[in-house]
Amino acid sequence: MNERQTAEWLMERDDFLILTHVRPDGDTVGCAAALCAGLRSLGKTAYLLPNPGLTDTTAPYFAPYAAPAEFVPDHVVSTDIATVGLFPDNAKSYADKVDLAIDHHPSFEGFGKANIVRPEAAACGELILDIVRELTPLTPEIALPLYVAISTDTGGFIYSNVTAATHRAAAELMDTGIDYRAVNKLFFQ
Repeated sequence: MNERQTAEWLMERDDFLILTHVRPDGDTVGCAAALCAGLRSLGKTAYLLPNPGLTDTTAPYFAPYAAPAEFVPDHVVSTDIATVGLFPDNAKSYADKVDLAIDHHPSFEGFGKANIVRPEAAACGELILDIVRELTPLTPEIALPLYVAISTDTGGFIYSNVTAATHRAAAELMDTGIDYRAVNKLFFQ
């Protein structure tokens, strides 16, 4: 699927549970949180499956979207997960139930019923940004976790897979007025 088809798929559905990978980093957490915020801005019900591996630096981006224990989703979405082997223990029961998988890894195994992958992206956050643009206007609430996703997965924009498109995505997120300095200080100092 492409970004527009993915956005249409999301707009046609509701009651989402979004999965993040084991040892969650800023990219998986930021992608999941931003997608969840975008879906909620459309009036959709969306939550993140609690992840026991959250750290003190990623937990604040995750916490507002954590699913209550009694939530039963109609649709399961994974963000930044290349293989079901990277599902945390509490997500393993969803291994064959992922309706949509969104990823950027060349090693992505295509385990979703529907899949969108962009291996040329330095971070999955770049792909989520393009999907969210198709769904709803970009807000600081969506932009902040996406900036976390992109900045952390690129090592502060120093990795060799960083492109001009990566920097343009970051600049667009910064233009929303987010406190990108605090993110960079937290994750890189």
